[in-house]
Formats: sequence, C-alpha cells, structure tokens
Amino acid sequence: MLAPFDLVEVEPGRRLHVCVEGPVDAPWVIFDHGAFGSYTDGWWIKEALKTDHRVVLYGRAGMDWSDPAPEGTPLSPDFHVADLRRLLDALAARPPYVLVGHSMAGLRLHAYANLHPDEIAGRVFVDAMNPAYLRRKGGMRLLKAFAGLLRMGRLASKAGALNLIAPFTGDDIDLPKPRKQEKRFLFRKTDHWTAALGEVLATDPDAACFTPSIPVTTPVSVFSREADGGENAGLVKSVSNQGGYGRLFALEGETHTSLLNPHHAARIAREVRYMTRIQVPWERTSQMDKAMHDQPEIGV
Repeated sequence: MLAPFDLVEVEPGRRLHVCVEGPVDAPWVIFDHGAFGSYTDGWWIKEALKTDHRVVLYGRAGMDWSDPAPEGTPLSPDFHVADLRRLLDALAARPPYVLVGHSMAGLRLHAYANLHPDEIAGRVFVDAMNPAYLRRKGGMRLLKAFAGLLRMGRLASKAGALNLIAPFTGDDIDLPKPRKQEKRFLFRKTDHWTAALGEVLATDPDAACFTPSIPVTTPVSVFSREADGGENAGLVKSVSNQGGYGRLFALEGETHTSLLNPHHAARIAREVRYMTRIQVPWERTSQMDKAMHDQPEIGV
C-alpha cells in the first residue's frame, strides 16, 4: 500500500510520513500516537481542529510509511523529539505548539517540554504515560511484558499469520473506511512492529530528557479512563498549584482507544483551542481564525 499522504525529508535520504491540514497561518497542533498506534489515531482530532488550526499527524521513524531511523540509532524519546523538530522545520512550522499525545506518546510530551519548554503552548495527555510511573515498583516490568507481546507480534507478522487476523481487528473510534484499511495494513506490517519494539526497548525512565531543567507551567489537560485521572493527574495539580491552567477529565467506562473517538476528539479540541487562545500571540492568527476561536463548541 502506498503512503496516503506526504513523505517529507528530515535528513538526507530519510523521510517521515505526515498529514498536515488547516490554515497555514493558524496555530500549530501536533498529534503523537502511541507505541503501536499510527497517524490515523489522531484523525478525529484533526477533523475537529482543521478549520482554525494547522494540525500535524505523522508517523515516527520506521512506523506508518516513514523511513527507519539511521542504523544503530536507539528509538528513544529524545531521538524522536529531535526528529519531530526536524520535521517541523521542514514544514516551516511556527512555535509555540500544542502537543497532543496518546498512550506512550506521553513520554515524548514530557521529554519535549523538558528539552524545549519555550516551544510549547500546551499539552494534552490522552490516557498517556508518565515517566514517573516507570520509576515505581513494577512499572518497568509491565513495559517489558509489553515488549514481549511486540516480539510475538513481529514474529507472527514475519510468518504471515497476521494477514488472517488483520481484517477482523477492531476499530472503536469509527474511522473512515480508507483510514481503517490503512490501520489494518499497518497491523500486519513487520517494520511497524519492529519500530514499536525498538521504542519500548529504548525507554529509560531515568533518561535526562525526563528531568525538567525549569518548571514547566504551560497549560495541561489530561483525559483518562481511570477514576483517579491516571498517571498524569499529578501534573495537572502541579501546574494548577503554580497558577497555570490544568484540567482533568476522568472518563470511566471508556477504553484506551475510545478516548480518540469523534465525541472525545471534540472535547480535546476545545482544550486545544483554549490553550492557543491564551498562549499563541494573536498577531499570528488571521482575522478569520480569530473568529473561529470565539465560536462555541457544538455537541460536546
């Protein structure tokens, strides 16, 4: 299957798959998918924001239709942060950005904010991971168990066994048919499994990128299926206690992926709009986009 969107060169001879939509002068929003996710996971978030934001959905090195990282490069959070910045430079993006991350992308949202706090307008964590969780007893054990599952999936992919399973994989975010077909294609793609495994194995909870150089007080919103708000609930409290904007949505009864469905994507979009309204300088936004900012949300 050919790449459905653009392949943008980030280094000589190496490209990342990216879907960009929205007014060129609007605030920029970047969606980062989880360890075995794909750009399609952010589809409804893009749809909810594309009228008044420039939204980026992309595949990390080796995932989606993106070229692999240079041989021997650990697929660590700090590598992916640097790679994302290379992509944003190639797209002529303008900070500050709002970062939206699902699942293990939470690690990269923490890393980006710690490494480049001046480039962040806000962060939205969607059932996302916090490096502090991995430092606790049992945290790395669960991650290693996940790596074991990825190894088995990679072997099944190489053997062709996933070709039989892929047509029946679930979709609880109601993707459009082309996006659903792409996601099922990626489910049986060995390179996708390999890159996901490489990311998990390269995760070090004590990495320097997880240590804030300065307090990060930019807006934070957390969407979690846990009653207590999950791993990043404490971050909301920390930002709020320092006088910043922090909101927590504990949505019991949802699944890890259903938080990306159209209904919740609209709620995520509302949070993003608030962040860009208060953080992104108005002169960067056209008069039409300013008017869109002030329209009330519908159906949320």
